[in-house]
Amino acid sequence: MRSNEQVHRSGIGHIAPSVQGILLGVAASACFATMHNVIRYVSADLHPFQIAFFRNLFGVLVFVPWFAMVGLGTLRTDRFGWHVGRAVVNAMSMLAWFTSLSLIPVADATSLALVGPVFMTVGAIVFFKEKVGLHRWVGVALAIVGALVIIRPGIQPVGLATGLILFATVCVSISKLMAKALARTDSTATIVAYLTFLMMAVTLVPALTVWQRPTLEHLAWLALVGACGTSGHLMFIRAYKLTDVSLVEPVMYTRLVWAALIGLVVFTEFPDVWTWVGAAVIVVGNTYMAQREAARATHTAETLPVT
Repeated sequence: MRSNEQVHRSGIGHIAPSVQGILLGVAASACFATMHNVIRYVSADLHPFQIAFFRNLFGVLVFVPWFAMVGLGTLRTDRFGWHVGRAVVNAMSMLAWFTSLSLIPVADATSLALVGPVFMTVGAIVFFKEKVGLHRWVGVALAIVGALVIIRPGIQPVGLATGLILFATVCVSISKLMAKALARTDSTATIVAYLTFLMMAVTLVPALTVWQRPTLEHLAWLALVGACGTSGHLMFIRAYKLTDVSLVEPVMYTRLVWAALIGLVVFTEFPDVWTWVGAAVIVVGNTYMAQREAARATHTAETLPVT
């Protein structure tokens, strides 16, 4: 009979980090889709700015028991300025995104937001001085075409929601790039804790301008928003630590499926055929980019001299 050590060494019963990252990405997508549909539901009674504040408030409360056990040592960082900057960028994204969710179905908003990797590519060039080859630009072009199919400018009016989604997507792409940079030095808990604490303070200001007293039912739904948001954020940050962005990002597209299914059940809303076509083109473009980047990284690693 084989010993536990032998089983461990053979890899049986052990999930590879890349697989863990993919599973965490799927779970994070489900959390975000749930959160977004709850936001759409509650926005019938409360302003999106107030919902954003409570999302962060309840997100902070999730950390309270954890801090009681481990102490405040997790907040130790040498990059506080980065955390503040990321919180401001993410708060702007959240306020715009939550407002858009009050205007159009979640699946439609999610479909258009899939164009995010295009902005991440531009951000990688600007912030990390990455060199972008022909294959990556082809993927970017496909994603842009998919976005145009969804928006269909000239055929249907381009409303406020579309502009808010694109603005939010730009901001969240910058936030993801900053998270990837922070993950090199800070733990997952540190990154998410700072983001949640600081965003609570940042979103309180606009929330006060539209404040109304929430009911107990509202608070229950808002607590679910905070729990789903913080849990999903922890999972996708952990996924980034376990594997490459090129593997995690395509998996996050499953949030469109989750969003459509939940929206169908709760609101009897389902994306039209052009939304699915555009989303499919975006996914093809982004997946092509991810696969080419993974292949290039593997080739580079194989040809590096042994030192």
